[in-house]
Amino acid sequence: MGRYDNLYPAPGRILRTWGINVVNALNELYGFLTSGQQDIYVNEIYGRSGHFSDQLLVQGKPVIKDGDPISIYQLYDAAKSQITQAINDSLLTSYAKDSRDVLTKLVVDPYGRLGIKIAEPLDPYGRVRTSYSDELYNEFQPVSAFGSIVAANNTSGLIVTLYKGGRPNVNIYYNLGGAGNIYIEVSRDGSTWRPFDTITLLGAGSGLKPYGSIAYPYIRVRTDAVNINVEFEIVASR
Repeated sequence: MGRYDNLYPAPGRILRTWGINVVNALNELYGFLTSGQQDIYVNEIYGRSGHFSDQLLVQGKPVIKDGDPISIYQLYDAAKSQITQAINDSLLTSYAKDSRDVLTKLVVDPYGRLGIKIAEPLDPYGRVRTSYSDELYNEFQPVSAFGSIVAANNTSGLIVTLYKGGRPNVNIYYNLGGAGNIYIEVSRDGSTWRPFDTITLLGAGSGLKPYGSIAYPYIRVRTDAVNINVEFEIVASR
């Protein structure tokens, strides 16, 4: 062996050393992947099945597993928004309690877990098909009252009264054949009346005046002007 043999190792020695390094690296990688003590970051994972001994998170939130308890507060905001939208779309906001048994069904599985499912039938957009009574339908229709008197018969003025129920929007049409005051009044019982508005005409005239957010169920329009033609009309709606 010459003095330069250590500077130029034999090819077999080089291959043997390289193989040992590769095996050591593979063993280290295997331990890294299987020790359960390392963090591994990849973009995508493809596989046939997976086994997890601890918690699994998706986008920072725990995945619900079979048998896990569910807290209502976790679903409250989304459920509240969807239920509110469904009620508004059905135009039955004021009567939702009458439809609760039609819209949803409570389901209890063999393990005692409670669930809710939307009742059928559904339309093509996933909305629950419902029906309602004529009484409920009529609550959403406008109501009106009308009255008139000619000058020859007008000795004490004219009063037109309307029971409008919960309809808050009111239009009042008036037509006086001469000067006079028009009084709009409201009542909770149809007996005791409160002043709401006054329209004063200095001569013959007519008009249509809208009012909103009137909670009182009764409304009337009257005038004490006599010996003139008078015409009143009240229309209320939701």
